[in-house]
Amino acid sequence: MMPFLTDIAINTLPVHFWRNQSVRRSEHTHSANRQLLIDVSEISRSDAGTGIQRVVRNFYQQLLADPPAGYQIRPIAATRKRFYGYLPTDFLQQPNATDIPFRPVQVSAEDLFFGLDLSAHLLPCHMAKLIEWRRQGIRMSFIIYDLLPVLQPDWFSGKNSKNFHRWLRSIAILADNAIAISRTVQTDFATWMQQTYNLNASNLPCVIIHPGAEINSTLSTKADSPGQLPSDLVEQKFVLMVGTIEPRKGHECILNAFENLWKKGEKTHLVIAGKQGWKVDAFILRLQTHPETGERLHWLNNLSDEVLQTLYQRCKGVIVASKGEGFGLPLVEAIYFNKPVLARDIPVFREIAGDNVSYFSNTEPDSLHNVLPAWLGESDIKNDALKPLTLLTWRESYKELIKVLGNQQ
Repeated sequence: MMPFLTDIAINTLPVHFWRNQSVRRSEHTHSANRQLLIDVSEISRSDAGTGIQRVVRNFYQQLLADPPAGYQIRPIAATRKRFYGYLPTDFLQQPNATDIPFRPVQVSAEDLFFGLDLSAHLLPCHMAKLIEWRRQGIRMSFIIYDLLPVLQPDWFSGKNSKNFHRWLRSIAILADNAIAISRTVQTDFATWMQQTYNLNASNLPCVIIHPGAEINSTLSTKADSPGQLPSDLVEQKFVLMVGTIEPRKGHECILNAFENLWKKGEKTHLVIAGKQGWKVDAFILRLQTHPETGERLHWLNNLSDEVLQTLYQRCKGVIVASKGEGFGLPLVEAIYFNKPVLARDIPVFREIAGDNVSYFSNTEPDSLHNVLPAWLGESDIKNDALKPLTLLTWRESYKELIKVLGNQQ
């Protein structure tokens, strides 16, 4: 290891200094036992069922079933204090993957590191060894899910935003390429890299690969009974919100709008499906103590993919009210199930769904209250009359991913 690979040097010397270090790229015929080292640090510790973790699970399962030619799939994980070690390939089926005996990763110059999981708080802790891996010839690719913690820090904890700044610098130093899940993310990433580190597409290319739209319920790791809805929802008409409860997701404004409608006699139930996030203690208390909780308001916070799939199938429509996203899986999942969607009018949703969904304004405060009643009245009508929208399956999305990984030679 280079003697000057200290934390102070890594954090102080310019990104270009590290990227310009000599790299030993193999010029020999590629061996048949190259490793595809897949970072699954977060999901191996805890599968919270978030959109990002659905992406990780689906892509990992596809990689396992059909790896790039010449590569052995090797899932790996790190902690803040411990560098990457191997996991068994079936770690998703093991509830305590982090308890598996640690075996340090051994690398060769032909291996590929793939940052599939979002490990923003972990990757920067191991930069000295990762820079050494890069110098040894290991190629590195990372999925970029969004840049919201640095672009909209008020929506996140200070610690989260700080970790994200460090993670983006780590990628600027390490990455041979990046994969964005939308054009919006690609643009944000390219702008950040150019303005912050003077890296352009020739230095650090970033391609777009949209996630798949269907829910692969066989990969669920939760303990709910498959497809079992709460008894008080079985016979009810309800609309669905899916996603972690956090400030940007817009749950509060939707609940406010429904309260107004319920006072006027609206019978439709509101189902919020997602775990508690950050900066929402007051809203969680409101959910727990709301007079409509268990009546026309339902919070389901520990769902399997099987139950989520049933919710999509049974709901009257889906509301996607987030103020910012990298993609928006609930948007395409709802369209996949042919459900009417009411979405906040933000660029990434326009990019993904076009005119195939209804929108309420992100800038006009009264827009939601004006649009929601009409949408609820129309949402019994199926989406058959809407313009065709091409959605990728996870298999099709994976075929795009494999092209990118296969080119890292």
